[in-house]
Amino acid sequence: MVERDTIYLEEFLGIEKVQYYMDDTLFVKQGNYDFISQLYNQLLSNSIRKLQINGKYQENRFHGQWEYKLSDLDLDIKSLTEGRSMGLEYLLNGIERSAKFNYLNGIPEGNWMIEVVTIKDNRRLPETNGGNFTFKNGIAVGEFKFDDLQGKNFLRGNLNDEGFFDGDLILRYINNGDEIKESRVYRDGFLLKLNKFNETAGTVDVDIAYEDVIQKLEDSDGQIQEIDFRISEEGFGVLFQNGYTEIDEKLTEQVEGNSILDNILYRFNRFSEGLTDEREDPAFKLTRRFKFVYPEEEERLIRSVQPRLNIMLDEYNDFLSNAKFILNRDRIDSLPYIFGFIDHARRKSQDMLEVIELTEEGFFDFLYRPNYYPNGLPNLNQADSFTYEEAGVEKEATFDLGIYVDSPHRLMEQIEAFTDTLKQRTDEYLDYSFMEIRIFDEQATIDSLDNQIVQLKTRADAMYSFLQVIPEDRTFEEMPLDYRIYRVIHNNTLQRLQNEYLDAEDYDEKVRLGKELTCMLDYLINQHDEILFIENMPERLDKEFTRFSPNPFFERDIETKILPAIYGKGTGPLFNAYAENLFESRNCKDLQNNLEKFRKLENRLKELVKRSDTEEVVRLDRALRRENIPSRIERLLNL
Repeated sequence: MVERDTIYLEEFLGIEKVQYYMDDTLFVKQGNYDFISQLYNQLLSNSIRKLQINGKYQENRFHGQWEYKLSDLDLDIKSLTEGRSMGLEYLLNGIERSAKFNYLNGIPEGNWMIEVVTIKDNRRLPETNGGNFTFKNGIAVGEFKFDDLQGKNFLRGNLNDEGFFDGDLILRYINNGDEIKESRVYRDGFLLKLNKFNETAGTVDVDIAYEDVIQKLEDSDGQIQEIDFRISEEGFGVLFQNGYTEIDEKLTEQVEGNSILDNILYRFNRFSEGLTDEREDPAFKLTRRFKFVYPEEEERLIRSVQPRLNIMLDEYNDFLSNAKFILNRDRIDSLPYIFGFIDHARRKSQDMLEVIELTEEGFFDFLYRPNYYPNGLPNLNQADSFTYEEAGVEKEATFDLGIYVDSPHRLMEQIEAFTDTLKQRTDEYLDYSFMEIRIFDEQATIDSLDNQIVQLKTRADAMYSFLQVIPEDRTFEEMPLDYRIYRVIHNNTLQRLQNEYLDAEDYDEKVRLGKELTCMLDYLINQHDEILFIENMPERLDKEFTRFSPNPFFERDIETKILPAIYGKGTGPLFNAYAENLFESRNCKDLQNNLEKFRKLENRLKELVKRSDTEEVVRLDRALRRENIPSRIERLLNL
């Protein structure tokens, strides 16, 4: 046994006694534990606090029953009696809280009980307040109760074997002087009904049926409004939330009862927190939620729209902060209007990005998103307006793209469509602004090219994952085709063009090089999906060159590859040669021609496989067996 000064719960200074044994050099708590604090008297206060703890350890873990007693008392000194023996007349008033918690190897297990006794004029009153929970494997389960006779609070309920509210939960409490009996009905953690009966007035003040929950629980296919859902395994504490807004009575009418439940849980938790290496905190699952699984198509839409919106925001911010446009804004009639439009477009883009980011973060995984946007996105679900200043006069203009984000169930799809339309419109305005500003000096043209190159390069870099680091377990040749094509073209051609563009002093030559560079970047951006399509060409053609015939001995059909030479040489040596040509593209025309070869190759092979039974195609297949030189294969395939 060791006895030492210590601080418990970060505030009670006292002496603890703990039994232990030494395992080599390790101090292992084993056996009885006792703690008793000093009388804690706050400065300039008559409050007295005292904490006592008794429990047992097993191998450094709480084990068996732990008892806590916390006294909170007010000392009222009446008089001092003088004489041979001096005396003090005083009164103690306050409360004495006690708790008995059971653990099994540090995990809450069995009955947990708390009790509150009132101290009045130095005497413990016979009435006690308190309640109990039962734990299994650290989770509160089974029936529970709590009584607070002074506050007239009363609680009765049940938790199922998983720890979720199940069946009737009854609360009695005082609200604004009225005695309220609140009844709730739960099913496996889901709130189905909430009723409040005013016993003082004899009236039913609240009667809510959670039809949205009942409908989902009865929905056999687990789908609502085209959105799949399943029941969560997680516990979410006292508050039951099914995507209700802050003003929805299904949420607001829970507040009073939830406050009492939270207070009761706090009374249990206050003695059982901390020392996480010696015990686990009690788990109160209580309520559960529906976990919504939004359509997989949304992931593709988000991957497509989010980077574009970020790029658009950068473009708008660059435009709005561009000194040349700001200085010349009043010199071009339409520029003030465009400034106002672009600034409004910037705010719209930010609004859409916020919804996307919330979705990405999982905010709506357990909250039904259409409840938050029942009419689509505010300010994007109908025509809007914006203001701008022209010649010192504030004007108002309509902002209406003719397309809206007004469907709660097609949110991402409409955001993509709105983004496309917004980009098209703003691109027109930005392009127009750049063209108008060019009339002042040639430098504006160079600035425009600079912006286009930066924007296109940023988009291309993001689209082709240029900044991605090759994983250590992969080689460059094992990276996706689009990544390799862009990296090689960037290093061999785009970088060269960019350097020549930056070094060029002649205006016409600079413009020529800039256009060549933007042409290549723009083409790579527009053809990204085509390059992804090309990479899978051999797999697509493999299906075209596969035939199935009945197998007399087994149920599975016999798989046969037809025209193996045509397929093998076309998707092998020739495909690889075309890829090498694509890598070596030196200008925009080369890039376009080299990419077109893949389309012609696939179309030619599909054409031949359709005529696989003709003698001409069979002879061609035999002739290709002996060829491995790409140029000869290309000639034989008539490409």
